[in-house]
Amino acid sequence: MSLSDRIRSRTNQARKALLRSEPAPQTRQNSGDYAHFSVRGEVNRVGPDQGDLEQYWDQYRSNPLVRRGIDIFADDVVAPGYRVDADSDELVAELEEWLSTAAIVGGESHRDFTEILEGSVIHEEVRGTAMVEKVPTKESPDETWGFRLVNPSTVEAYTYDSQAVLIRPDDTETDGVQLTPRGDAAAYGQWGDGALAGPFNKDTVYLSQDDVVKLIQDPDTADIFGNSTIEPVSQEIAELNRMIHDLGEAIHSKSYPHWIFKLGEPEGDAQNPRAGIWPEEEMKSYRNKHKKGNWEVGNKDFVPGDVEVETISSDVPEIENILNWIVEEIIAALPVPKYKLAHTDNINRDVTSEQAPQYERRIESKRHRLQNAFTPVLQEKAEQLGYGPEVVSTIELSIEEPREENPLERDGFDAEEFAQFAQGLKAVSGGDGSPRDIVSADEMRGLLGLPDRDDVDESALESGLDESDENVRAEFEELYGEPATPDSVGDGADVELDTSADDGDSETVEA
Repeated sequence: MSLSDRIRSRTNQARKALLRSEPAPQTRQNSGDYAHFSVRGEVNRVGPDQGDLEQYWDQYRSNPLVRRGIDIFADDVVAPGYRVDADSDELVAELEEWLSTAAIVGGESHRDFTEILEGSVIHEEVRGTAMVEKVPTKESPDETWGFRLVNPSTVEAYTYDSQAVLIRPDDTETDGVQLTPRGDAAAYGQWGDGALAGPFNKDTVYLSQDDVVKLIQDPDTADIFGNSTIEPVSQEIAELNRMIHDLGEAIHSKSYPHWIFKLGEPEGDAQNPRAGIWPEEEMKSYRNKHKKGNWEVGNKDFVPGDVEVETISSDVPEIENILNWIVEEIIAALPVPKYKLAHTDNINRDVTSEQAPQYERRIESKRHRLQNAFTPVLQEKAEQLGYGPEVVSTIELSIEEPREENPLERDGFDAEEFAQFAQGLKAVSGGDGSPRDIVSADEMRGLLGLPDRDDVDESALESGLDESDENVRAEFEELYGEPATPDSVGDGADVELDTSADDGDSETVEA
């Protein structure tokens, strides 16, 4: 087992031991501004503001600026795909095969797990909370079939009295607690009649903490549910939609100005057929005929008088500045920088270069949260498949490109950064020694993600060297006092590449 695998295994074991302990908070927490809050025995019932969450979802669906921004972010997070790492190749293959058909999306089962990851990002951004049900198999409720997203607007949470701590699955004796179909204490209740039905439906589905995976965004100290990205700019989104609609109406009104129709002679003699007075029914018929087809927008007034048309021109207000300000406010709240939305006016290369690293850190942070949330579920599934705790503890979900065995062949490998790392090792050794004086060959293999030397042919490393790469040559020159490829390239010269431990063995790469 490599150094990185040993460290990861020990960390996982320590984390599991820590998770077995139970919290006992001393401070009290208020409920906050939840849509509903009640107490039943020793259990508090709290829920999100369903109306607001559904409003945010409608704004996400209807506003292209918001939808594009959140969709781009979700796509960037999960775009590389996922990978399962473990000490057992057989287990890795089983878990990846399981994940490829472990999702229920849009009412369809056997969808790829990637859709759950992407949907989780979108729900967390829009509704502030992403809840994923760990769907049991039909044959055995204790076995996990896969995943399904749950609308948090339809969920209430159960916490200990005056504590923002969810009811633990094994606390079945707590006064007022509800039980799940498996007999665990419920931490959540979900009703199925839509977000506005509320918790009054008798057919509430009770779920324990072990039944769901939950991710929440920017929670306050007493929050069980998270806060939407859209919330700070919800009014601006509504105003933008209204202003765009009004602007369209104003443009149409300028094209089709105010019309005034004078029908008949107001001072004429009603008994004289030549007086020009129209019967009321004929006036209505004339009016209705023109309302139904000849003009689509603009006001039309009908008054007594001869048939005469007078127009009053309209004007379109100047709202460009206020529109730009509203758009900037909305973009500022979205998880993607402005240049990702194609709003590139006044965006130069320097600004983009400043925003890009920050955005990449946000992407990486979201990936780590997803990995940490779903890795325990993969470990549970491995236990259900019959694997022992030693190999189960090494399971880890990664959201990144499939990793080549040879780090020099991996996508994104930066030879310059690797050379700087190697030079740093040499500097720490005092400049006269070898990097192997600081890190042994086997430990270095672990840091690089390479398997133990006993498990792989070292030619895999050699084949990945690009001898024409100046950075690779410079790195070898710093490490070994000579470049990877001598000046006599093509003369059949041999370059000794030391990939051994301290036993003195070495191998040769023919230039």
